[in-house]
Amino acid sequence: MRYSLEHKAKNHEKILSVAARSFRERGGDTSGIGTVMKKVGLQKGGFYRHFKSKDDLFVEAVARALDETGRGMEEAAKSAPEGQGLRAIIDRYLSVAHANSPGSGCVRAALGPELARKPVAVRRRVEALLAEYRERLSPFMPGRTQQERMENCGLLFSSMAGVLMMVRVTTDAEMREQRLAAARKMFLKCFSDR
Repeated sequence: MRYSLEHKAKNHEKILSVAARSFRERGGDTSGIGTVMKKVGLQKGGFYRHFKSKDDLFVEAVARALDETGRGMEEAAKSAPEGQGLRAIIDRYLSVAHANSPGSGCVRAALGPELARKPVAVRRRVEALLAEYRERLSPFMPGRTQQERMENCGLLFSSMAGVLMMVRVTTDAEMREQRLAAARKMFLKCFSDR
């Protein structure tokens, strides 16, 4: 049975949406093609009508996740009072809500170690996506030049991802909140003074 291009595009979008969430919640290696396709309500064999490989799906899912979180960070910064954009980004990123929602949160915090184990070709594609993310958020970063703002953005988000990863390991809710608050305070101090 033939499907229209519109139908195929909708299914592609569903697969990508489910994969972006599922990979961040359970990992890309754990969430196999069969798992993703089943959640979408499609047969596993239909996967290759949409993607050349699982690596292609993985990269597109990472792109989707970075776009989603980048849009949220950008909105938080733009809606903050004048001069408080960086604070809004840090507060949003290091929030209890973000820590408790890996499926809709930062892909670096959810998949960092897994990203590092991917083949070089995949890592290169992800590196390009991360550069676009830094570019998008660099206007809210401290620095005299664009290069400094990009470097500060990379350092800040990599560091916050590490904090978020470890906070997610912590089972005590009060301890999680304390660690997030301490990290927010430290990052605000370090990056506001630059």
